[in-house]
Amino acid sequence: TCDVFTETPLAGNQLAVVFGAEGLSAETLLAITREFNFSETTFVFAAEREDTTHRVRIFTPGGEVPFAGHPTLGTAHVLVASGSVAITGDRVQLVLGENVGPVPVTVRCEGGAPVWAQLTTAQLPEERTSGVPSINELAEVLSLAPDDFVGGTHSPAGVSCGLPFLVVPLASVSAVRRARVHMGAWDHFLRGTWAAEPMVFAVVRDDDDRADAPESLRDVDLRARVFVPGLSVPEDPATGSANACLAGYLAARTPRDGTLAWRVAQGVEMQRPSRLDIEADKRHGAVTAVRVGGASVIVTDGTFRLP
Repeated sequence: TCDVFTETPLAGNQLAVVFGAEGLSAETLLAITREFNFSETTFVFAAEREDTTHRVRIFTPGGEVPFAGHPTLGTAHVLVASGSVAITGDRVQLVLGENVGPVPVTVRCEGGAPVWAQLTTAQLPEERTSGVPSINELAEVLSLAPDDFVGGTHSPAGVSCGLPFLVVPLASVSAVRRARVHMGAWDHFLRGTWAAEPMVFAVVRDDDDRADAPESLRDVDLRARVFVPGLSVPEDPATGSANACLAGYLAARTPRDGTLAWRVAQGVEMQRPSRLDIEADKRHGAVTAVRVGGASVIVTDGTFRLP
């Protein structure tokens, strides 16, 4: 197991990376995932395509997903740290075959060990605003007031880079802290929609916004939280796939081209502080690439016994 989007064990987002699962059914893989009960577990297999390094399947306790960020980065870290992928320099290139398609990952190494990784999404951001609940409805879902939302050009939108999220800009970090999913309202307004899993975020503006974060997260640009009730994850401490969507959302609303970058703090309210580095390339007004990066640390290793 490893912790992802952190340099410190027992922070970030937990991930179990399982080897030797060849021949097991999807039902058994899901049962193993629920035994760990982390937000996600990955299963590593031999590559099925010549343009990939390994085949990786990703499960949440609610089922298999086509793509996720912290499992991709954590799995790449474990593959390099375990020697399954050789370190040939200060950067190692992998391509993980996921259900969304081939996902390139660059792992940065120091002193012969992996320390940081960055993925490039297999899919460019797809944004939809049709079917998104109103501000008043989302205020009910998130237990907030309508004036806690930004609105206008930064109104909520569904975004997907392989896994859809509802990107919800809030007016303050205080609103991010106060957000709570009201499951009855979520069932009524979001369940079954294209982007049912809300990601709330706000711009970090002053010392009050940083007061509850550890020192390592006080230089960030954005504060975020991600709720994934549709996949049996009430709140996720660090969500690479959602932050990829956030990079695409922000880039689409930035009036200049180039490589755009933001630093995001997530998981503070869960006492799992996490830092995510997100980037988007924009050319002639269009987003041409999205990347998500962060550190990982290995925490445990062992053997799983099945009946």
